[in-house]
Amino acid sequence: MNGTIAANQTPEVVYDASKFDADGNAIVHIVPEPRNETCLTCHAKPDWKKRGASFSARTDVHIAAGLRCVDCHGAGSRAPDARIRQREAHQFAKGDCPSGFVRNDLDDTVRSCRNCHIEGWNNAPRASHAWLPPLHMEKLSCQACHIPTRSVKSALVQASDVFNPAPRISPPAKHIWTFYDQEMNFWNHYGELELFTVKDQPTNVTLPTLVRYKGKIYPVNRVHSMWVGFEEEGKPGLNQLFMKDFFMMWKQHREDPKNNWPQLAAITDDNGDGALEVNRPEEIDALLSAVKAYLEKTGFPLAGRRLVWVNDSRMWYSSREYKDLPREEHEATAYASVYKFSHDVAPARAALGSGGCTDCHSAGSSFFHRPVLNAAFSGRDGRPEWVENYTILGLSPLSVAMGNLREQWIKPVMYTLLALVAAMIAICALRNLAVRHEVLAPRSAVVGSWLVLLALIGAAGVAAGTTDLLGYMVARRFTLDANHFGIACIILSVSVVLALQRSRQAATQGTPVFLAGVLWVLIVLTAASGALMLLRTDALEAITRPAYTAFDVLLTALEIVAAAVMAVRLATVPPPASAARGAQQA
Repeated sequence: MNGTIAANQTPEVVYDASKFDADGNAIVHIVPEPRNETCLTCHAKPDWKKRGASFSARTDVHIAAGLRCVDCHGAGSRAPDARIRQREAHQFAKGDCPSGFVRNDLDDTVRSCRNCHIEGWNNAPRASHAWLPPLHMEKLSCQACHIPTRSVKSALVQASDVFNPAPRISPPAKHIWTFYDQEMNFWNHYGELELFTVKDQPTNVTLPTLVRYKGKIYPVNRVHSMWVGFEEEGKPGLNQLFMKDFFMMWKQHREDPKNNWPQLAAITDDNGDGALEVNRPEEIDALLSAVKAYLEKTGFPLAGRRLVWVNDSRMWYSSREYKDLPREEHEATAYASVYKFSHDVAPARAALGSGGCTDCHSAGSSFFHRPVLNAAFSGRDGRPEWVENYTILGLSPLSVAMGNLREQWIKPVMYTLLALVAAMIAICALRNLAVRHEVLAPRSAVVGSWLVLLALIGAAGVAAGTTDLLGYMVARRFTLDANHFGIACIILSVSVVLALQRSRQAATQGTPVFLAGVLWVLIVLTAASGALMLLRTDALEAITRPAYTAFDVLLTALEIVAAAVMAVRLATVPPPASAARGAQQA
């Protein structure tokens, strides 16, 4: 630019023609695929607070493998979804978060797990879940199993109804926001942001909450909130007070508690964590009374408006009058966010299910039984109240207990009985062979076969009592669960063969007629249960879900009867070799 106003000159703009193309468009050097650090300049801090995201090679298998943000969140012509490539040349692919309402028309344009690990984009390792019943892939998101834990803390509760006295909070008005982490420990979030960088995030391993969202189960941070607002006559929803008003009320009270809104003195730290919380009836009334007095004094228009204290999905007009607020099933409240987890993915061998079905289906598993916050501050002592995760998923205790029973107890018994029946069949066959070739006398062979069986049972007991020895000698639980269909086919096949071998008069190695009849009944019931398992419709879920447990119970029953049949055969003295030769000659 030539000329300055200060020198009483008319400025003249002179363009460098080398910076423009033939059509007069500016030639600007733009990096089409920015580095991760560019994205994290904005996303690192808020995603730490919202999701406990670390975005580091220590916590995320994708970052450890060298992937960039834009590999999944592609832009422009490199975007994975045609909705972005065709309509907007400068737009980023985005996911679908329950808490976000920006450009919902572009939800799920991000490159998905399936694009990489089923279709093999960019030479990604292809995942096989052939061992897993298809029901799981229909009901579970990939993240539900592959993000089993979070490595850094995030805000589970944001209370905006009291003053937070923690140090290092800037600017001062942020003192009216009080945070609690995933274990409901008071968290000086803004103080930590002033003290640490995002690269200094302390390790705090916790379990995400599992919720149903758009038909699938996802790991999320389901935020709880408490705040004061007002209901306005003739208008939907609620309004929150201005941050300045609420901060000034508490600031004035703290400077002169006796003369400035003394009602607030009734609000105390009941749980002893160093921060105030509103939980008792008298505290609710004191807070609403103080806010009303402050607003009236400062001239805030309250005509047609009614103050409320909101605690998750219930708004209180007073400690004696409240109204339930509508919310989605995945929300703790419609007035706080639910943040889905998609980053900080664990390696495949750390995913739920890598140790077998009991990773999720057992009384001690974290999938259904992990603690989920139900109420931040109880009315008794201000301590948190927790529920098990299956209640948030809308599952009945009976349904969960059936799954636990099946995987934790019935299947181990089934696998053990399968080994027992296989051993009895092998011993019986070898015994008959020994008698036929006159290696052993018939009665000696009976005694010997039982001694061998008892020895094998004793050895199996010793192996089972030694850590990991049985898995080393036979198979890991994961291997057995992964081959459940094949095992079921073996059990059914053995049962059919035994049922067909009914005893005839003078026969010694057949199946008693009564036991053969029991086997046929169980075979039919098992096949019917297996057929019900294939009917994966929500309308029949009340029938199909129990069918999984019924199927394994019936397989176990088949093995018990098969073991009884083989026990009868082992106890029966086989005919001597001469009798067998005579029968053949006849």
